[in-house]
Amino acid sequence: MAKDVVVVVNLDTMPRPAEVLDILLISTEGAVPINTYRSLTDIQVAFPDKRIANKAAALFNQGRTTLADSLIRRVKIVGFAQPDDSDALVQDIETLQDIDNDWYVFMTDQDGDDFVQALAQFAELSEPTEAELGAGAEDMRKFYFGQTDNLALVGKYARSAIIYVDTENLLEEADAAWVGNVGPFYPRYVTWKFKRPDRITRPDISDSQRASLAEANVNFLTEEYKKQYVKNGTCWNGEFIDVVLGADYITQYMREELYNVFLSNEIIPYDDNGFAIVASAVFAALNRAVELGIIASDSGSGAGIYSVIVPARASATDEQASNRQMPDIIWDAQISGAVHGVKTRGTLRVTL
Repeated sequence: MAKDVVVVVNLDTMPRPAEVLDILLISTEGAVPINTYRSLTDIQVAFPDKRIANKAAALFNQGRTTLADSLIRRVKIVGFAQPDDSDALVQDIETLQDIDNDWYVFMTDQDGDDFVQALAQFAELSEPTEAELGAGAEDMRKFYFGQTDNLALVGKYARSAIIYVDTENLLEEADAAWVGNVGPFYPRYVTWKFKRPDRITRPDISDSQRASLAEANVNFLTEEYKKQYVKNGTCWNGEFIDVVLGADYITQYMREELYNVFLSNEIIPYDDNGFAIVASAVFAALNRAVELGIIASDSGSGAGIYSVIVPARASATDEQASNRQMPDIIWDAQISGAVHGVKTRGTLRVTL
């Protein structure tokens, strides 16, 4: 006989962890094991009188000027012995990756030209090619933020952003302040231009020097009509920072969704229905990018501006079928972009 009272309790599935910018600070003033820190006090204890503690303070202390509704409150820090040169520092970082490679944006306490160039190149090479991915390489791409006091520094790297500061103000750690000011928006799509990092000083440079920096895709704090902000929000090759970070996020999120599909299904049949199950991960990632503003949406319908071509089972070759390899899913999307300038034209009329 059925009971009169039946209580069924279902536990919710574990929610996704909060998505934050995974930041690594690298000290070169003594060996300290990598660790995660959530307070400046702990950082100052672990790195007493070290420059990296100042950089962490610049990263954390952005509450007065950030437009975000949160602040950076978690960072990984590792300490290396003073490197002989920039190549030695890169080797130390590569060795660290064998121990802990779970970080994305990184900064160091080295501002010399050779170090900035080498670290930017390291970040550039962190993105594997399609051939390397096909051969089994893991995609653990990185992005480097650095600062320089060299007005003539030149580079063409897509995975780094450099900000110029006067020599006497290097210890203000403008790169970390900038990341601390804009980074809390992540993974939301936001321009890195028009932001005012707190506690950094506008460089004393001429209009021609500002033009040269802009031409070299080096960012700097500027002032126009008594308004100070960072210009121009670009990577070292001229691409906008938000575009690179947004594309990286789509890549990472889509990979996670695809693994979730494979791990949550006891089997995915090699047919049109199975292909649709796999493709659902692609749609989930693209829709998430639309929600975050990374991918543009139609102003009328609100739908994301992207297209996905899901292959049919009939399009698979015998070799693909025997290897259980699904034909490629092809997708295309429009990045949102941002307004970075405006020119207005009109007629002023005076009526008496």
